[in-house]
Amino acid sequence: MQINRLFETVHMLLNKKSMTARELAEHFEVSIRTVYRDIETLTFAGIPVYSTRGKNGGIKLLDEYVLDKSIISKDEQNDILYALQSLKAANYPEVEETLEKLSVIFNKTSGNWIEVDFSEYGNEQKELFENIKNAIINKKVIRFEYYNSQGIKSERSAEPLKLKFKVRAWYLSAFCRKSNEMRFFKIRRIKRLSVTEEIFERTSENIEIPDNETKAPKVKITMTIDKSQAYRVYDEFSEKDIKVSENGDFEIISELIENEYLYGYLLSFGEYIKIIGPTRLKKILEGKVEKMKKNY
Repeated sequence: MQINRLFETVHMLLNKKSMTARELAEHFEVSIRTVYRDIETLTFAGIPVYSTRGKNGGIKLLDEYVLDKSIISKDEQNDILYALQSLKAANYPEVEETLEKLSVIFNKTSGNWIEVDFSEYGNEQKELFENIKNAIINKKVIRFEYYNSQGIKSERSAEPLKLKFKVRAWYLSAFCRKSNEMRFFKIRRIKRLSVTEEIFERTSENIEIPDNETKAPKVKITMTIDKSQAYRVYDEFSEKDIKVSENGDFEIISELIENEYLYGYLLSFGEYIKIIGPTRLKKILEGKVEKMKKNY
Protein backbone atom coordinates (compact mmCIF):
# COMPACT_ATOMS: atom_id res chain seq x y z
CA MET A 1 0.00 0.00 0.00
CA GLN A 2 1.79 3.13 -1.25
CA ILE A 3 0.53 5.52 1.44
CA ASN A 4 2.08 3.28 4.12
CA ARG A 5 5.37 3.14 2.22
CA LEU A 6 5.49 6.92 1.70
CA PHE A 7 4.83 7.66 5.36
CA GLU A 8 7.39 5.12 6.55
CA THR A 9 9.97 6.52 4.10
CA VAL A 10 9.62 9.98 5.67
CA HIS A 11 9.70 8.45 9.15
CA MET A 12 12.91 6.51 8.38
CA LEU A 13 14.64 9.53 6.81
CA LEU A 14 13.77 11.64 9.84
CA ASN A 15 15.43 9.04 12.09
CA LYS A 16 18.41 7.98 9.95
CA LYS A 17 19.02 11.27 8.10
CA SER A 18 20.16 9.44 4.95
CA MET A 19 19.43 6.15 3.20
CA THR A 20 20.35 4.76 -0.20
CA ALA A 21 17.74 3.80 -2.77
CA ARG A 22 18.93 0.20 -2.49
CA GLU A 23 18.42 0.19 1.29
CA LEU A 24 14.88 1.51 0.89
CA ALA A 25 14.16 -0.97 -1.92
CA GLU A 26 15.35 -3.91 0.21
CA HIS A 27 13.40 -2.70 3.24
CA PHE A 28 10.11 -2.37 1.35
CA GLU A 29 10.82 -5.30 -1.02
CA VAL A 30 10.24 -3.16 -4.11
CA SER A 31 12.38 -2.13 -7.07
CA ILE A 32 14.79 0.83 -6.99
CA ARG A 33 12.65 2.39 -9.72
CA THR A 34 9.65 2.25 -7.37
CA VAL A 35 11.70 3.97 -4.65
CA TYR A 36 12.50 6.86 -6.99
CA ARG A 37 8.84 7.12 -8.00
CA ASP A 38 7.98 7.38 -4.29
CA ILE A 39 10.58 10.14 -3.85
CA GLU A 40 9.04 12.00 -6.78
CA THR A 41 5.57 11.64 -5.21
CA LEU A 42 6.86 13.02 -1.89
CA THR A 43 8.48 15.96 -3.68
CA PHE A 44 5.22 16.82 -5.45
CA ALA A 45 3.49 16.66 -2.05
CA GLY A 46 5.83 19.35 -0.73
CA ILE A 47 8.14 17.11 1.33
CA PRO A 48 11.74 18.47 0.94
CA VAL A 49 13.39 15.18 0.00
CA TYR A 50 16.38 15.03 -2.33
CA SER A 51 19.15 12.66 -3.43
CA THR A 52 22.92 13.16 -3.63
CA ARG A 53 25.67 11.15 -5.29
CA GLY A 54 29.10 10.14 -4.09
CA LYS A 55 30.59 8.32 -1.12
CA ASN A 56 28.23 9.85 1.42
CA GLY A 57 25.35 10.22 -1.00
CA GLY A 58 21.85 8.98 -0.57
CA ILE A 59 18.27 10.08 -0.16
CA LYS A 60 17.81 12.77 2.47
CA LEU A 61 15.46 15.34 3.94
CA LEU A 62 16.45 18.97 4.43
CA ASP A 63 18.06 19.30 7.86
CA GLU A 64 15.51 21.82 9.12
CA TYR A 65 12.53 19.68 8.09
CA VAL A 66 10.27 18.37 10.84
CA LEU A 67 6.94 16.60 10.51
CA ASP A 68 4.67 19.44 11.59
CA LYS A 69 1.46 18.09 13.03
CA SER A 70 0.11 21.60 13.55
CA ILE A 71 -0.76 21.91 9.86
CA ILE A 72 -3.44 19.26 10.43
CA SER A 73 -6.36 20.24 12.64
CA LYS A 74 -7.48 18.02 15.53
CA ASP A 75 -10.60 17.03 13.59
CA GLU A 76 -8.47 16.11 10.57
CA GLN A 77 -6.13 14.09 12.80
CA ASN A 78 -9.13 12.17 14.16
CA ASP A 79 -10.47 11.61 10.63
CA ILE A 80 -7.13 10.14 9.53
CA LEU A 81 -6.95 7.81 12.54
CA TYR A 82 -10.59 6.74 12.16
CA ALA A 83 -10.05 6.00 8.45
CA LEU A 84 -7.02 3.83 9.26
CA GLN A 85 -8.94 2.04 12.02
CA SER A 86 -11.72 1.32 9.53
CA LEU A 87 -9.20 -0.27 7.16
CA LYS A 88 -7.79 -2.31 10.02
CA ALA A 89 -11.29 -3.49 10.96
CA ALA A 90 -11.79 -4.59 7.36
CA ASN A 91 -8.87 -7.03 7.75
CA TYR A 92 -6.19 -4.75 6.33
CA PRO A 93 -3.44 -5.37 8.94
CA GLU A 94 -0.78 -3.50 6.93
CA VAL A 95 -2.09 -0.19 8.26
CA GLU A 96 -1.53 -1.12 11.92
CA GLU A 97 2.07 0.12 12.04
CA THR A 98 1.14 3.39 10.34
CA LEU A 99 -1.77 3.81 12.75
CA GLU A 100 0.52 3.38 15.75
CA LYS A 101 3.10 5.87 14.44
CA LEU A 102 0.52 8.53 13.62
CA SER A 103 -1.10 8.04 17.01
CA VAL A 104 2.24 8.85 18.65
CA ILE A 105 2.79 11.91 16.44
CA PHE A 106 -0.74 13.19 17.09
CA ASN A 107 -0.44 12.31 20.80
CA LYS A 108 -3.62 10.24 20.69
CA THR A 109 -4.46 6.70 21.73
CA SER A 110 -5.00 4.23 18.90
CA GLY A 111 -7.69 2.14 20.60
CA ASN A 112 -10.11 0.60 18.14
CA TRP A 113 -13.45 2.38 17.78
CA ILE A 114 -14.77 -0.09 15.18
CA GLU A 115 -14.65 -3.87 14.83
CA VAL A 116 -16.15 -6.16 12.20
CA ASP A 117 -16.95 -9.59 13.66
CA PHE A 118 -18.04 -12.43 11.37
CA SER A 119 -18.13 -15.09 14.09
CA GLU A 120 -21.90 -15.51 13.68
CA TYR A 121 -21.46 -16.47 10.05
CA GLY A 122 -18.35 -18.66 10.37
CA ASN A 123 -15.07 -18.71 8.47
CA GLU A 124 -16.73 -19.19 5.09
CA GLN A 125 -18.43 -15.78 5.24
CA LYS A 126 -15.27 -14.14 6.56
CA GLU A 127 -13.27 -15.58 3.67
CA LEU A 128 -15.91 -14.36 1.20
CA PHE A 129 -15.72 -10.84 2.62
CA GLU A 130 -11.91 -10.93 2.44
CA ASN A 131 -11.92 -12.07 -1.21
CA ILE A 132 -14.38 -9.35 -2.22
CA LYS A 133 -12.36 -6.71 -0.37
CA ASN A 134 -9.16 -7.76 -2.17
CA ALA A 135 -10.95 -7.78 -5.53
CA ILE A 136 -12.15 -4.20 -4.93
CA ILE A 137 -8.69 -2.98 -3.91
CA ASN A 138 -6.94 -4.72 -6.82
CA LYS A 139 -9.74 -3.87 -9.30
CA LYS A 140 -10.27 -7.49 -10.39
CA VAL A 141 -13.42 -8.89 -11.97
CA ILE A 142 -15.29 -11.47 -9.88
CA ARG A 143 -17.60 -14.35 -10.82
CA PHE A 144 -20.19 -15.88 -8.51
CA GLU A 145 -23.57 -17.53 -8.11
CA TYR A 146 -26.28 -15.25 -6.74
CA TYR A 147 -29.63 -16.14 -5.18
CA ASN A 148 -32.29 -13.41 -5.30
CA SER A 149 -35.06 -12.91 -2.72
CA GLN A 150 -37.16 -15.55 -4.52
CA GLY A 151 -34.34 -18.09 -4.27
CA ILE A 152 -33.63 -18.04 -8.01
CA LYS A 153 -29.98 -18.74 -8.83
CA SER A 154 -28.06 -16.90 -11.55
CA GLU A 155 -24.45 -16.78 -12.73
CA ARG A 156 -22.88 -13.33 -12.44
CA SER A 157 -19.74 -11.56 -13.59
CA ALA A 158 -19.17 -8.18 -11.96
CA GLU A 159 -16.76 -5.32 -11.34
CA PRO A 160 -16.75 -4.86 -7.53
CA LEU A 161 -16.57 -1.24 -6.38
CA LYS A 162 -17.68 -0.87 -2.78
CA LEU A 163 -18.80 -2.76 0.32
CA LYS A 164 -21.75 -1.20 2.10
CA PHE A 165 -23.42 -1.99 5.41
CA LYS A 166 -27.14 -1.23 5.33
CA VAL A 167 -30.07 -2.28 7.52
CA ARG A 168 -28.29 -5.06 9.42
CA ALA A 169 -26.63 -6.57 6.35
CA TRP A 170 -23.55 -6.23 4.13
CA TYR A 171 -24.00 -5.45 0.43
CA LEU A 172 -21.66 -5.31 -2.53
CA SER A 173 -22.00 -2.38 -4.93
CA ALA A 174 -20.81 -3.59 -8.31
CA PHE A 175 -21.25 -3.17 -12.05
CA CYS A 176 -23.04 -6.33 -13.15
CA ARG A 177 -21.98 -7.39 -16.64
CA LYS A 178 -25.03 -9.60 -17.04
CA SER A 179 -27.55 -6.77 -16.55
CA ASN A 180 -25.09 -4.11 -17.78
CA GLU A 181 -25.84 -1.76 -14.88
CA MET A 182 -24.90 -0.97 -11.30
CA ARG A 183 -26.38 -3.37 -8.75
CA PHE A 184 -26.52 -4.09 -5.01
CA PHE A 185 -25.75 -7.72 -4.12
CA LYS A 186 -26.47 -9.00 -0.63
CA ILE A 187 -23.27 -10.64 0.60
CA ARG A 188 -25.05 -13.58 2.25
CA ARG A 189 -26.64 -14.53 -1.09
CA ILE A 190 -23.30 -14.68 -2.93
CA LYS A 191 -22.02 -18.24 -3.37
CA ARG A 192 -19.03 -19.90 -5.04
CA LEU A 193 -17.19 -16.62 -5.64
CA SER A 194 -13.94 -16.58 -7.60
CA VAL A 195 -11.60 -13.67 -8.27
CA THR A 196 -10.31 -13.55 -11.85
CA GLU A 197 -7.07 -12.01 -13.11
CA GLU A 198 -8.99 -9.59 -15.36
CA ILE A 199 -8.42 -5.95 -14.38
CA PHE A 200 -11.22 -3.38 -14.82
CA GLU A 201 -10.92 0.41 -15.06
CA ARG A 202 -14.32 1.53 -13.76
CA THR A 203 -14.40 3.61 -10.54
CA SER A 204 -17.20 4.32 -8.09
CA GLU A 205 -16.85 8.08 -8.51
CA ASN A 206 -19.87 9.86 -9.97
CA ILE A 207 -21.75 6.59 -10.44
CA GLU A 208 -25.23 6.48 -9.01
CA ILE A 209 -26.12 3.06 -7.68
CA PRO A 210 -29.85 2.33 -7.85
CA ASP A 211 -31.51 1.71 -4.52
CA ASN A 212 -33.83 -1.18 -5.30
CA GLU A 213 -35.51 -0.86 -1.92
CA THR A 214 -36.87 2.61 -2.66
CA LYS A 215 -38.29 1.41 -5.99
CA ALA A 216 -39.89 -1.77 -4.68
CA PRO A 217 -43.64 -1.67 -3.92
CA LYS A 218 -44.50 -1.18 -0.26
CA VAL A 219 -47.60 -1.99 1.75
CA LYS A 220 -48.82 -0.12 4.82
CA ILE A 221 -49.45 -2.72 7.52
CA THR A 222 -51.36 -2.31 10.77
CA MET A 223 -50.59 -5.02 13.31
CA THR A 224 -50.43 -5.84 16.99
CA ILE A 225 -47.53 -7.81 18.47
CA ASP A 226 -47.43 -9.39 21.91
CA LYS A 227 -45.31 -7.65 24.56
CA SER A 228 -43.20 -10.81 24.92
CA GLN A 229 -41.67 -9.94 21.53
CA ALA A 230 -40.30 -6.57 22.71
CA TYR A 231 -36.72 -7.64 21.92
CA ARG A 232 -37.68 -8.05 18.25
CA VAL A 233 -40.00 -5.08 17.99
CA TYR A 234 -37.41 -2.56 19.15
CA ASP A 235 -34.70 -4.16 17.00
CA GLU A 236 -36.72 -4.46 13.81
CA PHE A 237 -39.17 -1.55 13.66
CA SER A 238 -38.70 2.21 13.62
CA GLU A 239 -39.54 3.93 16.90
CA LYS A 240 -42.00 6.26 15.13
CA ASP A 241 -44.05 3.23 14.00
CA ILE A 242 -44.42 1.75 17.50
CA LYS A 243 -47.14 2.52 20.02
CA VAL A 244 -47.40 0.69 23.35
CA SER A 245 -50.98 -0.15 24.41
CA GLU A 246 -52.27 -0.12 27.99
CA ASN A 247 -51.69 -3.87 28.41
CA GLY A 248 -48.09 -3.57 27.14
CA ASP A 249 -48.65 -5.06 23.68
CA PHE A 250 -47.37 -3.19 20.63
CA GLU A 251 -49.56 -1.47 18.06
CA ILE A 252 -47.49 -0.99 14.91
CA ILE A 253 -48.19 0.81 11.64
CA SER A 254 -45.32 0.39 9.21
CA GLU A 255 -44.65 0.52 5.46
CA LEU A 256 -42.71 -2.54 4.34
CA ILE A 257 -41.59 -3.93 0.99
CA GLU A 258 -44.09 -6.58 -0.09
CA ASN A 259 -42.56 -9.82 -1.28
CA GLU A 260 -42.18 -13.44 -0.19
CA TYR A 261 -39.61 -12.41 2.38
CA LEU A 262 -42.18 -10.14 4.07
CA TYR A 263 -44.75 -12.94 4.28
CA GLY A 264 -42.22 -15.26 5.91
CA TYR A 265 -41.04 -12.51 8.22
CA LEU A 266 -44.54 -11.76 9.52
CA LEU A 267 -45.30 -15.45 9.96
CA SER A 268 -42.08 -15.84 11.97
CA PHE A 269 -43.87 -14.07 14.85
CA GLY A 270 -46.21 -17.08 15.01
CA GLU A 271 -49.01 -16.75 17.55
CA TYR A 272 -47.67 -13.43 18.83
CA ILE A 273 -48.79 -11.29 15.88
CA LYS A 274 -52.19 -10.20 14.60
CA ILE A 275 -52.54 -8.44 11.25
CA ILE A 276 -55.27 -5.79 11.32
CA GLY A 277 -54.90 -4.67 7.74
CA PRO A 278 -54.88 -4.58 4.83
CA THR A 279 -57.40 -7.37 4.28
CA ARG A 280 -55.61 -8.54 1.14
CA LEU A 281 -52.43 -9.22 3.12
CA LYS A 282 -54.40 -11.07 5.82
CA LYS A 283 -55.83 -13.41 3.19
CA ILE A 284 -52.39 -14.09 1.72
CA LEU A 285 -51.04 -15.04 5.14
CA GLU A 286 -54.12 -17.13 5.94
CA GLY A 287 -53.56 -19.05 2.72
CA LYS A 288 -49.95 -19.73 3.62
CA VAL A 289 -50.92 -20.89 7.12
CA GLU A 290 -53.45 -23.33 5.60
CA LYS A 291 -50.75 -24.75 3.33
CA MET A 292 -48.42 -25.09 6.32
CA LYS A 293 -51.06 -27.00 8.29
CA LYS A 294 -51.19 -29.65 5.58
CA ASN A 295 -47.53 -30.41 6.25
CA TYR A 296 -48.21 -31.40 9.87
